[in-house]
Amino acid sequence: MKKIMYIFIISVFAIFVLNKMIYQKVPEKDTKEQLLEVERYKHPVKSISMEYRDNSDLKVFDSILKDNKVVMLGENTHYDGSTFEAKSRLIKYLHENLDYTIVLYEAGQYDTWIMNEEMNHHKLKVPADSIGGLGLFPFWWDGKESQPLIRYYQKTKTSGTPIEIGGFDIQFSGNTLAGRRGKLLKDFLIRNNINVKSFPVFSKHINELNNFIYPKHVNKILKGNQKNEFLQEITTLEQAVLRLNQNPENMMYARYFHDIKDNMIKNWKYKPGSMPSMQFRDSLMAKNLIHHIDSVYKDKKVIVWCANIHTFAERYSKDYLPLGYYIKNKYGKASYIIDFSSYAQRNETGNIYDKPGKFAIENLFHQTKTPYFFLNLRNIPENSFLKKEFVSTINQRMDMKKNWSRSFDGIFYIDTNTILTPIKK
Repeated sequence: MKKIMYIFIISVFAIFVLNKMIYQKVPEKDTKEQLLEVERYKHPVKSISMEYRDNSDLKVFDSILKDNKVVMLGENTHYDGSTFEAKSRLIKYLHENLDYTIVLYEAGQYDTWIMNEEMNHHKLKVPADSIGGLGLFPFWWDGKESQPLIRYYQKTKTSGTPIEIGGFDIQFSGNTLAGRRGKLLKDFLIRNNINVKSFPVFSKHINELNNFIYPKHVNKILKGNQKNEFLQEITTLEQAVLRLNQNPENMMYARYFHDIKDNMIKNWKYKPGSMPSMQFRDSLMAKNLIHHIDSVYKDKKVIVWCANIHTFAERYSKDYLPLGYYIKNKYGKASYIIDFSSYAQRNETGNIYDKPGKFAIENLFHQTKTPYFFLNLRNIPENSFLKKEFVSTINQRMDMKKNWSRSFDGIFYIDTNTILTPIKK
């Protein structure tokens, strides 16, 4: 018993010393100087509403993005309602003032393509207020904060500069599409004289692909060598589609079959959320995204919508290179990464929670008493503390100490974020 107590005391002491080493208390004088620096470099933003008419507060982006091709817009978590509002206002501004006409999501390539096709042609007769569900995860369309942007996308389709929506993920993302997935695949194969019955394992389970991402489920359904047969049939289908005329639809279905296979491999092989799983997914998302930027939308300016962690331009761990690393390595200064952070959250009852640890830079940001502002880290002098290591909660609200200026180019700060407001139907 004494041995256990000694081990416990030593462990607590070690944690205390480690925290003192990593997060040493900043002297009050330094805190004041740092606050002055934040005040000096911040660009106040007047509103995050898409309906706000005075865009003078966003003119700072005119010079920042002058020679830019790709803008990555992150988010701390997928449930930050105020962040979605701010991203929506930025997208509208970038579209109307800086000629960005492509928005690509961390969502299924095929699913978002179907959503975009439905916005263009309305063949599936999906209601306008549910059309986002064809391509996007629910948190990106089924909330009051996101609906104005979905309506804006649809409005631009009848303008001279329509926004094209796409995705670069290997995952299934559209819940509204889930029940139609098998039929759309079969219809495509029939139109192109590809006999789906020649692929017995795939054809038998074509209507339950959404469930095949769960290893426990697929292990009950597929016996013996059937999992390998299933994957091989998908590869053969992809190859059959690649032999067709290379029009946009055929090329998308070929990529779709490739993504289906990769999605299954990711879920069957890796533990969800593990660094190897993240590495596998991000490396493939990078290939898809670069394909869209360089080929599909070659001469267009592109906005990328994803989580903060995927935007990071620096290695996250020994097992994980985020999507942003590949994009920054490929496009250099022609890419600009904006990540979002907040001091706290407000829930549906109005209570404030999830404040940062006392060493996080978000405390300094909060002291400015500025509801919204932007920091362009790229143009801040190298001797600034903002270009060195500091603690931030910008990664999923975890207190982390890093040289964050190596991971992204700018911070969009929202003092008090709000959780998503579901649409009540």
